[in-house]
Amino acid sequence: MKIILSIVFTAFFINIKAQQFKNNVGAPFIGLNAYSNATNVLAMQSNVASLGNLKSSGAGLFAERRFGLNELNNIVGFGAIATKAGGIGVSVNSFGNVDFNERQLGVGYGRALSNNISIGAKINYYTVQLPLYGNSNTVNAEAGVVLRLTNKFSSGISIYNPIGGKYGVNGTEKLNAVYKLGLGYDVSNKVNLAGEIVKTENEALSFIGMLHYQFEQKFFARAGVSSAANIFFASAGILLGKKFRAELSSSYHQQLGFTPGVILVFQ
Repeated sequence: MKIILSIVFTAFFINIKAQQFKNNVGAPFIGLNAYSNATNVLAMQSNVASLGNLKSSGAGLFAERRFGLNELNNIVGFGAIATKAGGIGVSVNSFGNVDFNERQLGVGYGRALSNNISIGAKINYYTVQLPLYGNSNTVNAEAGVVLRLTNKFSSGISIYNPIGGKYGVNGTEKLNAVYKLGLGYDVSNKVNLAGEIVKTENEALSFIGMLHYQFEQKFFARAGVSSAANIFFASAGILLGKKFRAELSSSYHQQLGFTPGVILVFQ
């Protein structure tokens, strides 16, 4: 049964042209702190302009096993250096297994133009590998803006691969363009609401919404919904000291089941 599902999902992910790099299933919320005062290195997953708001350097890792299948492992690594001139970030994505694998390496830069506006851009090198057909690669770009509208309310726009991103034989395949509008509201120092409206090329408009709640000083939890995959998600985490946090996540699809994940951040 797992072999059959793997073939189905592999075909599905080929058809949507690598957008799993932009839409994690187990934790679609991991970059939404781009629209919060509590920005960390993972925020570049949603908006590269968040690099301009980093207060310290850091690294992060996200891993999920989609629908419990080894063939659908998704791993994302992040690293960023905060400087007076802005933030420099690196991301590494890997999806699939030896039979089908997609990888993307990205380097980005974000800068705060003022206390209220940050901008950023990122270059990505994408590779798809099929043992029976060989490898193919391409280069794409993304850019973003984050606006601090008030002390509590933030917004932003992110654009992924607006032009180019072609690969395959004679460039017949193309990575989809992705446009995002992000919103965030810090209700208090313990509660944050955030969401994204996402338009992927050739796909319907979708929405991600999240509630983040901080328990005491060390424990926190998140919950929300993603309309793109019709999933509900939740997570719980702990702060270990002042620099390290660990979080377990899970999402549920009514037909496909659970997707477990883990998030580690050092900052």
